[in-house]
Amino acid sequence: MSVCIKIDQQVRSRHRSWVVVAMASLALALGCFGLVQLATAHSGPDPEIHEITEKLIKDPDNVDLLVQRGQVYRSNGKYIESLLDLERAWLLNRENRTVVLQRALTLSALGRDKEAKTALDYFLEDESDTKRVFALAERGSIYVRTGQAELAITDFTSAIQLQPTIELYLVRGKLQESLGKLEDAAEGYQDGLAKLGNAILLKNGLIRVRMVQKQYGEALALVDKEIAGSSVNTSWHLKRAEILDNMGRSDAASLAYEQALAEANRVLGKRQTAMQLLARAEVYQAMGRMEEAKQDLRVAIQKTPHFSEANDLLRKLENQ
Repeated sequence: MSVCIKIDQQVRSRHRSWVVVAMASLALALGCFGLVQLATAHSGPDPEIHEITEKLIKDPDNVDLLVQRGQVYRSNGKYIESLLDLERAWLLNRENRTVVLQRALTLSALGRDKEAKTALDYFLEDESDTKRVFALAERGSIYVRTGQAELAITDFTSAIQLQPTIELYLVRGKLQESLGKLEDAAEGYQDGLAKLGNAILLKNGLIRVRMVQKQYGEALALVDKEIAGSSVNTSWHLKRAEILDNMGRSDAASLAYEQALAEANRVLGKRQTAMQLLARAEVYQAMGRMEEAKQDLRVAIQKTPHFSEANDLLRKLENQ
């Protein structure tokens, strides 16, 4: 997983899928040139590469142009070509901070973690401006890949202190959850909510942690607050039913499931989208109504054939 300074991201690995998703979002949120291999790579020839190449023919030692083309190559998944440009730029000017960072990001995209970390360590020794957050997040993702979770948490925390984003809170929180550091994760989600407002993904993280801790009352209060303030509540009623089930309140849980179904039907009555069909299918699944769930999923897939969540859930239900 890689972090840079301008959006150019590619999918290279499904290892630690929650990190991949969160870090892909981080690239978008920070407007960085990186988080390589974390979102979709471009396909086909890139006119920007052609344009930069034409300029480089006239000025082959232009470091800025080499860096620009290296970034575009990386965004197209052409890591070797990217590294060739960035290595040349680095040989021309080893003190250029952008070159040092971009070279590290491409090394990381190639899975050359030891070299990438060395380059990031060097970059972070003297870097004090906002680019530091990208290098910290990048190094944190390398630590995740190499099984050094505590060091990853430290880097993500430092990055949050510089520039708090939902995505950084999420990737750190998920890592803390995976280590059983539930209260640390909860405190992190709460801090993110206090600083960034009512971020649904952070609230979902806090609810998830409280449920694992069996602090059902707090989880239920968080859900009820969302139901009171949201215009579409299918998923919240479903989450409420799950919490009530865990509390042993079966009658209240049954009512919450019915409320979730009624909400899904209300929304679908206005507009039938693949996403809303998936939402109702998930309600049917939770209620044990599998045939109805499968039917909704089939319709959703007809509307949006490459809807991966619907395809995955339908496959799961058909294999049961």
